[in-house]
Amino acid sequence: MVTLTTTSITAQATNAIREAIIKGEYEPGEKLSEISLSEYYKISRTPIREALKQLEREGLVEIIPRVGSCVTKPTEKELSELFTMKEVLEGLAAGLLVEQGNTKAIEEVQKSVALMEKAVQISDHNLYVEANDTFHKVILEGADNSKLSFTLNLLLNQIGYSRYVYLTIEAPHRIEKSLQEHQAILKALLEGNREEAEKAMRAHVRASGMEVKKEIAKKLYNNQK
Repeated sequence: MVTLTTTSITAQATNAIREAIIKGEYEPGEKLSEISLSEYYKISRTPIREALKQLEREGLVEIIPRVGSCVTKPTEKELSELFTMKEVLEGLAAGLLVEQGNTKAIEEVQKSVALMEKAVQISDHNLYVEANDTFHKVILEGADNSKLSFTLNLLLNQIGYSRYVYLTIEAPHRIEKSLQEHQAILKALLEGNREEAEKAMRAHVRASGMEVKKEIAKKLYNNQK
């Protein structure tokens, strides 16, 4: 029988709470009670407290003295800054993939675009989002730069980006435009054109980011007006 150490329990708690925040199980600004989390995960409050400290360092949690912990609620300025960085980093990833000449990764990107085309034809948003996730994941992995991957994922986790992907394709005609943008990126990758791959990716991220920012802003700030 394997006995878990305090460190491993803390790591597991950190991963579980992080995933819950990213998936939207805890809303921006929602209070995170150490007692409730301890009871939910059936562990003591010590690893929960350490997990929340780690998530604060990652930008997912805010710990307020004498008040408690809550899910970080980014400001509109922070949202703008995050998406500016996303555009730059994903553009770089596409360019690096061309430079790496990773034909296997590019083939996977091509398969993802084929699935997106099918999703648009049959109006399957779930399939489209899954294919989109694979598309971006493969490009990031194919860039083969661990620092780039770490930085981009850290930024995306700060806003629980995956919660809002559906919103971008629900806007009128956005899914068709999104598909065209992905096709342009694939074309540049297949042609081995680094400059065009980076340019196409940045244009896509900028366009989708504008839609996401609109919806996040509505969700976070409309009640304040």
